[in-house]
Amino acid sequence: MARVWVEINDTDLPFAKISRATLVFYFLCCCAALVVTLHTMNFIAGYDPLDYGLIVTEYISIDLWSFIHTFTFIGLGFLVPDNAPIFFLFGCLWELTEYIACNINFMGVQAIWNERITNTIWDLWFNSIGYFMGEMLLAYYIKRKREARKKAMEAKKLQ
Repeated sequence: MARVWVEINDTDLPFAKISRATLVFYFLCCCAALVVTLHTMNFIAGYDPLDYGLIVTEYISIDLWSFIHTFTFIGLGFLVPDNAPIFFLFGCLWELTEYIACNINFMGVQAIWNERITNTIWDLWFNSIGYFMGEMLLAYYIKRKREARKKAMEAKKLQ
């Protein structure tokens, strides 16, 4: 039994017949395909369509990539609840990978991944917010699923 905003069983989870690892793998493959497509646009067109700074100050750095971080972690929180520390570590490792790849200019990624430390911190913040939003979305899904199941049972008793 997992506990995420509500008590849940594995059968309450969406796609209960598919392993969590398989779901996460396919979800991350879709996310990776999106990121590769956007970076390919950068190499072809010469600009990153998501590198538009919405709020950029000395201590705040929010761009459109912040929403990609958020939506990715909403999916992870929805698919694999109660693992926030693991996925926070995953986000930290990714940001560290970006930093190292930029510093050694691995495959020319410095042009697209080079960012200020402020942006890295905000990326981690958006990862965390997204993960907890995913857990809340899952809790809402489970609540609605249980209500529908209860109504179906009551309707069956009336027949």
